[in-house]
Amino acid sequence: MAKDRRDRNTHDLFDHERLFPVETPRELENALDFNAGIAQAMGRACREAAEAGRDRYVIAGRMSEILGVEISKPMIDAYTSQARESHTISLVRFKAFVRASGCLWLWNVVLDGEGLTLMQGEEARHAQASLARKRAAALIEEARRLEKDAPLIINRRRGTS
Repeated sequence: MAKDRRDRNTHDLFDHERLFPVETPRELENALDFNAGIAQAMGRACREAAEAGRDRYVIAGRMSEILGVEISKPMIDAYTSQARESHTISLVRFKAFVRASGCLWLWNVVLDGEGLTLMQGEEARHAQASLARKRAAALIEEARRLEKDAPLIINRRRGTS
């Protein structure tokens, strides 16, 4: 039996649909379901951050620095509890949490179902370059169409003085 020797760490260059899925907005979900999903994702982010050496105390401390108000580890615990329906995180605190945890993928959780794709750094530059190429191609096509419709001989009368 042949052994599969494909590189599992390199993405398929032509598999852009999986990397940057194109979506359209879906129906809004129940607010409690959304909040529970955010809490669950934040819990996962806490576990990932802990593996990188940033436990909930560190995250709370960093959030306190960013926001200029005291954020405690029990507050992080409450934000990450799916059972605490009354203790949801505000957008500004969520933003501080994302930065403190280092888990930028959390923004994708917020945007899920909105038909939006989040890009950062080089990904955004490649998207901008692609858009610029498309605009340039459209301008070239417009120039060709205008030239096609223009007369071949241009008659200009010179005024006599």
